[in-house]
Amino acid sequence: MPIDMPEMPAAVAAALATGLPRFAVAASPPAENAAAAMLARPSITRSGRTISRSIEAALAQGQGQGQGGAAGIGAPMVVMGLDELAKGKSPRQATARLWLQLLPAGADGQSALAEVDQQSGKLTSVSEGAEVKALARQIDKLNKPASRSASTPRQELALISVPALHLTAVWLKGDGNGANDVVIPNEGPIAPLVPGQRYPLAEFQKLVAVIAAERIAKTTGDMGG
Repeated sequence: MPIDMPEMPAAVAAALATGLPRFAVAASPPAENAAAAMLARPSITRSGRTISRSIEAALAQGQGQGQGGAAGIGAPMVVMGLDELAKGKSPRQATARLWLQLLPAGADGQSALAEVDQQSGKLTSVSEGAEVKALARQIDKLNKPASRSASTPRQELALISVPALHLTAVWLKGDGNGANDVVIPNEGPIAPLVPGQRYPLAEFQKLVAVIAAERIAKTTGDMGG
């Protein structure tokens, strides 16, 4: 069976329903006489038209389901700092302040990723690009029945982000104390982490603790910072 997908909180659904139409308008091709300052929001980068098609697909599916919000796959995301990782803090001890919603692909096959701040209940950004594509492929692969056997422990989708290391990872949360948790780094993490490789949570924590400690030592030593 595929991994379990967490239910979208009502506040997240409301934030997407309110915020996505605004981003869709901002990302749409501008009129010839539109002012330059109105062409795109600062948080929308690169191809605004690609994002617009993905947002429009999300809104259409959401309305088709009577939700008025976004369809697609979403999950809570824990954001961790170097100091926390160096001290061995587990993602299970952190609060998932953010929710990431992988919007359905538009007519061009591209997906966008919407970020919602669960504390403020606001859509904070929409992004797209190579890392979003890689994350979409990884989640799609995990969500297929063939990805698990009958003996696989029950796991729920979550995400981990370490901004200081430019690291995003899929986190498969098992029941209990984390013994069955698996972490899968997305494209772009630094060595020795390997993109797409499955790490037991304990092993992942040990590796990132070393990386974080080394990064802290460098930034507080001769390099300053």
